[in-house]
Order: sequence, then C-alpha cells, then structure tokens
Amino acid sequence: MASYINKGIKSVNSSFHVLEQNIKNIISMANYCFACNRCVNVCPLSHLDLFFPRLLIGDLVFSSIGEVLNNHNIWNCLTCGQCTIYCPMTQEKDGVRIPELILELRKISSKNNSELDKIAKCETHSDTFPLISRIMAKNQIHPDKLDFLSESHLETTVSGEIAYFVGCLPLMEDIFYKLDIKYSSIPKTIVGMLNECGIEPVVLNEKCCGHDVLWGIGDIETFKKLAEYNVKLYKDAGVKTIIVSCAEGYRTWKFDYPRLIKDFNFEVLHFSEFFLKEKILENFKFPQELNIKVTYHDPCRLGRLGGKLYDAPRELIKNLPGIELIEMENIRDDANCCGVSAFTGCNEFTHFLRQNRINEAVNTGAEYLIVPCPKCLTHFNCYMNELSLNEEHNELRNKIKVVDLASFIGKLLMLV
Repeated sequence: MASYINKGIKSVNSSFHVLEQNIKNIISMANYCFACNRCVNVCPLSHLDLFFPRLLIGDLVFSSIGEVLNNHNIWNCLTCGQCTIYCPMTQEKDGVRIPELILELRKISSKNNSELDKIAKCETHSDTFPLISRIMAKNQIHPDKLDFLSESHLETTVSGEIAYFVGCLPLMEDIFYKLDIKYSSIPKTIVGMLNECGIEPVVLNEKCCGHDVLWGIGDIETFKKLAEYNVKLYKDAGVKTIIVSCAEGYRTWKFDYPRLIKDFNFEVLHFSEFFLKEKILENFKFPQELNIKVTYHDPCRLGRLGGKLYDAPRELIKNLPGIELIEMENIRDDANCCGVSAFTGCNEFTHFLRQNRINEAVNTGAEYLIVPCPKCLTHFNCYMNELSLNEEHNELRNKIKVVDLASFIGKLLMLV
C-alpha cells in the first residue's frame, strides 16, 4: 500500500505549500489503516455527515493532496481524538492518529487559496483569536495581559523556579464580556492559593501559547514564533516548573512545545496536579455544612489529547469538603467534545453537540457542571445563555450552572 500512498501524496498541486516531513508524517499514519471503520462509528461529526475519517484516509492512499482536499473539508474535524480511542492501529509514537494527520494536512494547505474560503467558513468570533496570535507573534506588538494583578494584593515575581502560565484568560474576559464570565477569577484563585501556601509564583506577560493557530488553521510559522518567545521568556526567568490551568495551554506546553523546541527542560503540570502534589488544599479551611452536587466534563485537550489527565481534577474535587461528584454517562476516554476546539466551527451542528453534553450533565442531578477549559466554559455558557432567550427551554438553564474548576474553588474560599 505504501507505494500507492507515495504516488498519491506526491501528485501535489504546486499551489500547496508542502514540506517533505509533513508528507512523510501523512504517509506513515495512513499506511497503518486497515479500514475497520471504527473511527467513523465514534466520530461525532460523521453522524452529522460533516466528516468521515476513514474515507479521508482511503483518499490519501489513491489520490493527490489537491483531490483529497476537494473531497474532504479537513477544517470540519474537531481533532477531539475520539477516533484514537477505538482505532486498533493508534499507537503512542506511530500508527493512525487522525488528529495529528489532520494537523499535518492543515499545515500544508493553510496558505492555499482554495482552502482559505473553507477556513473562513469555520471561523468563529470574527477570527479574533488567530488574529491576536498573529499580532503577538510580531515582537513589536505585545498587549499587557496582567492588568488584573494591579487590582489585587496578589504576590508574584519575575524570576524563580515555579511559574504560573496565565495565557489568554484576561483577553477572553474583554472579548466575551456579554457572557459575564469572570475568566480572571481563574488566575486570581490559583495565584492567591499559592500565596497562602508561601509560594510567590513567576507570572510574566507572556504571549498566547499558539494552540489555536496551530490546531485550528495549521499556521506553524506563527506557532513557532510564539513558542520560541514563551520558552525563552521562562528560561531566562530561571523557571523549572510551569503550572497551567487552561486545557489547551496545558496540551501546548506539555506536548507541542517539546516537539518543536530543543532543550525543553520544564516540568509542566496542570494546576490540579500541582495542588495535589503539594497538598495545597490542606492549608485552607472550607465553609462548614456544604452539600453541593457537581459533575465534571473532561476536555479533549486534558484527556484524549492531553496524556489522559483524568484523575487529578477529580481527586481535587473529591478533596473539597461537602462536594459530591456525580459522573455523567460518558466520561474520560468516552467524554463528548464541546464541539469548538481552537475557536473554529461554532455552528448549528456543534450546537447540537453542546446540547447533548448539557443534557447529560443535567441528568446527573448536579447543581454545577465543572469544566477546566476556557473554550468549553465559553461555549457551554453561550449555549445556556441562548436557552434563556427561549421560554420553552429556560427551565433547563436554571437546572445547572457551568463553572471553571479553579473559579469554583475560589468562590468556596471567597477568594473571588
């Protein structure tokens, strides 16, 4: 089969920006598929007739890149990774890995004119976040994202061994002001709790991690600039451990940066991992007689694409006095995607995915749906706000609240 793939892949229209390594990666992954069709059975978009991973690989075997892209809209793929769980040929370092295959295809086609129209149709929020990333990639332009520190008594430093990566949370609070989500309560809670335990973390005015420009539109050049800047920034500050609260930031620092940057020597931990490791909660006295039922959503970038970080956030929740965790039907590897990774593809189809996930959460009887991902937090809340405009569904909105994990803890402790 390899000879057919080589022939098909190399029959590339000259208008595509093709790198030899990208071709090798695509060939390597496609060559493992033996057409069992399990990926199609579990793909959330195949049931909506939007994307068929098995058919894509089949075309890669016998067609040119141009023909493949004409027949398949690779920008529809959520890169949620559900296919990787059930594909018998998915392996840690090789085999069929659809999200990474899609990423390679996006890298080689993101500058092609025929693909730009497709990208534009998948854009959300007026393409704000990829635009911000590209602006930040230019060294002379750098917005100050740390205004929230000046309004607080939080203690941070510019050099040290432990750092907290804030990411784009402050910017999201400005952009999504209509949703009334206090994104800044996330870093305020984490830094505040670290301070109470005698830790003064390094907090720098870093740039966007670049997740969206990489996974959303395949802009490897912009991503590389952001990665190099951020890594150098933290190296120069003497940082050894980086704490991340954003699911996509975690994925980027933990897996994508090390693949790109040589001598990447940081320990990258999700804040739930760090809090458990250092027993942070033991330093706090929580309100008495709490009796709150919550459920938890596994983001794709913490779970299937994040090294399967399932236990730490749950353990943190279980360590909160008076908080009862009730699991949804589909959790961990089987957790349903919110439908809008990398701020692309927010439409009536992915709206259906959010509707199903919210219904799953409501059926647990929980008062809160806890999510540790800003994207999931944004789009679940956006869906809930839409319900408030419809009297028929407004009752469902009142049954559950969508909150961030760190913010939930911060509110219990009255830190935010």
